[in-house]
Amino acid sequence: MPARSRKNIRSDMKKVLGNLDKRWVRAASSGLCKQLDEFVESRLPDRIDTVLAWTSFFDGEVDLSQFISNQIEKREVYLPRSSADFKMTFVSIGKDWLEQVEQGRYGIPEPRLSSGKIFQPEDPSRVLVLVPGLAFDRMGNRIGRGKGYYDRFLAQSGLKGAIRIGIMWEIQFLESIPAEAHDIPMDWLCSEDRVLHTGLDDTDSADLNY
Repeated sequence: MPARSRKNIRSDMKKVLGNLDKRWVRAASSGLCKQLDEFVESRLPDRIDTVLAWTSFFDGEVDLSQFISNQIEKREVYLPRSSADFKMTFVSIGKDWLEQVEQGRYGIPEPRLSSGKIFQPEDPSRVLVLVPGLAFDRMGNRIGRGKGYYDRFLAQSGLKGAIRIGIMWEIQFLESIPAEAHDIPMDWLCSEDRVLHTGLDDTDSADLNY
């Protein structure tokens, strides 16, 4: 059987996510946020001082609000603004961040420019980037929604060495997806069930449960 194309995977996953029960998404998001927070505090507590997160908008997408609010107490947290040229600018947020967002391009909630400072990478090794997507595989390959915002952002030389965690539901995990030359692989994947270190085969004990 021929491998599914990126276009077909993207279309199928949008349908799957759109059919998820909203109550399940709320409960599973809370569990994922707790697991992600525990992973960061146990594995990266002294290494990370900056978190680049995102706000949920699309049907079935993970809601990271709980994780964002927890991290604001400990680190600088930034959320993205998108532009017409398919680029992103991350703006810092504070404790009242839910009051600092506005409807941006495509209707996605974005921080107001006046809410904080613009992210400028100084030491990328101390930056954690949370990356959304429609599908991920064990090697950290990712299929996004097709606009290329994160591919362009992660390809910046100033972000080389940043820790990249793909955020997903288990149903979005595929053993293999077709990669493209411009793709930037994830270092870790976090779902409602586990945290997975990418690039390892099934015999490696890479799944961490908290």
